Amino acid sequence: MGEAPQGPRAELASFTAAGEVGGLWLVAEHPLELVLREGWLLPRSPAEVLPRDARIAALHWHREPGGGPLLVVEGANLLLGGYRIAAGRAEPLADGDTLTVDHRDVGEPPGAVVGGLLIGLPEAARRPLRCLRESEGEQVEVVRPGAGRAWLQGGIAVMVAGFLPCAAAALAYPAGLPARSSLLLAAVACALAGAVGVSISRVVAHARPTLRWSREGLTIAHGGPVPHSERLSVTELDGFAVRLDRTRQSGWTLAVALRTRHGERTLDHGPHLSVPPRAGLPALAALEARRRDWIAVAGRAARALGRSPDAFVTVQTDPAWPPERARGAIAAGRISLS
Repeated sequence: MGEAPQGPRAELASFTAAGEVGGLWLVAEHPLELVLREGWLLPRSPAEVLPRDARIAALHWHREPGGGPLLVVEGANLLLGGYRIAAGRAEPLADGDTLTVDHRDVGEPPGAVVGGLLIGLPEAARRPLRCLRESEGEQVEVVRPGAGRAWLQGGIAVMVAGFLPCAAAALAYPAGLPARSSLLLAAVACALAGAVGVSISRVVAHARPTLRWSREGLTIAHGGPVPHSERLSVTELDGFAVRLDRTRQSGWTLAVALRTRHGERTLDHGPHLSVPPRAGLPALAALEARRRDWIAVAGRAARALGRSPDAFVTVQTDPAWPPERARGAIAAGRISLS
């Protein structure tokens, strides 16, 4: 590629789920195509695309009226931070975003897609959130994927394994027999238990906490059947902590907490904060997107509270975390032309 001309530029790092960095590239003003070549998601100019390459998406710079240039991606079969990009819609990218491919979308066996891309850009003034939901004003809703799923699955299981067999068996007995009455009561009990499980799953799924902040302090609003709020003044707050560590089983786990004078308060919890050993790139990208979201939210809250994000937000990341290794390669400036 040679030296990139003056103008907007970004860096891309290709990395695997094991943390290996396969190459780095510069994105200057010319559009690039993202192709899948031998399991690697790679940026290529149109002249470098080979016949066997699977075209996945395109990268190009877009300038908003009165604003600066934005790097956008447009295509299908592509995951941004572990979440699917809508086909035909240009999605702006931010520093730290990850682009991966779901092997099922391209008809490949598991493990066939080995490489994803990490985007390196100058930090924007306001990073868009990928996993948390922004609301009007200075507040963020904590979306928890899969919340209430266990209750829903349990309720459906009781319906299928309890209600249906009991009801079918009751129909085999003549009316008036004690066995028929007992089976009907069992079927009704299973139906009620299943309905309760499904109802609880809906309550848990919608009981999402919301964080609001202002110059006076921070408010944590809890939803659910009994909504309530906790308000913490500026003097009670000691900062945010976003930690990503390796588990004993060589998996990964993310912990997000608010440090107060009375101890730490967990702000996010659930199975979506853990990645099992030997997880694929989409799972790693989704956890990295949530980690970056929480860092961005903590920085916004710190600035609104009149605190320095560098001092108020503690970020701890295991150096072996694959996106972190790719970020380190970008920072080292090792640009590959292959």
